[in-house]
Amino acid sequence: MKKIFLIAIALFAFQAAWAQQPNFIDAATADSLLKQSEATFPKFCRELTYIRTHDELIKQVNFSRSKILNGSPASASPRGVINIDISYLEHPKPDFDDNRLIVVLYHEIGHLHYFTITPPADRAPMNSEKAAFEYSLLKTKEMAEKGDCLPLKTGLKFMKLRSKSNNLQDPHVRALKLMVTEPLYFDYLKYAKEHCG
Repeated sequence: MKKIFLIAIALFAFQAAWAQQPNFIDAATADSLLKQSEATFPKFCRELTYIRTHDELIKQVNFSRSKILNGSPASASPRGVINIDISYLEHPKPDFDDNRLIVVLYHEIGHLHYFTITPPADRAPMNSEKAAFEYSLLKTKEMAEKGDCLPLKTGLKFMKLRSKSNNLQDPHVRALKLMVTEPLYFDYLKYAKEHCG
């Protein structure tokens, strides 16, 4: 009986691990889906196209469909790989419009910067998230300086909302709880108030 119980637990663990594995999409299909998404997500598609050819930290961009409901729209690995869940483009979600996906994209690139400057032994999830959030604010402020304030305003809004979560197991939440109390965050708020109406 104990052996059957252990086998059942092992099978359950395997199924859970399998469910978390993304379903990768070939490059031709991904490019076709991106082309179709340009009408709904023009800014995101433009920024993604630009960084794929101009950001040296990005070694590869993979596209997948997550098997997890309400998973993450993107992730980054220390090897310079960004994974994008194409289902966010195929089936738009209310809280992930064009502007928020830009914030997410630059957040993931922020992780790549953190991985580049931080030795593996010194890396910490909360610090990586904080660096990623700060990088996304830096890049969306650059967009605001060129006349498009919506990604910056969107980033500030959702960072503040997420900082109110009580899920302290999530390094994103811990990073944001600290970040929204710091002068840098207030500088971005001030800029948005003064220049973005």
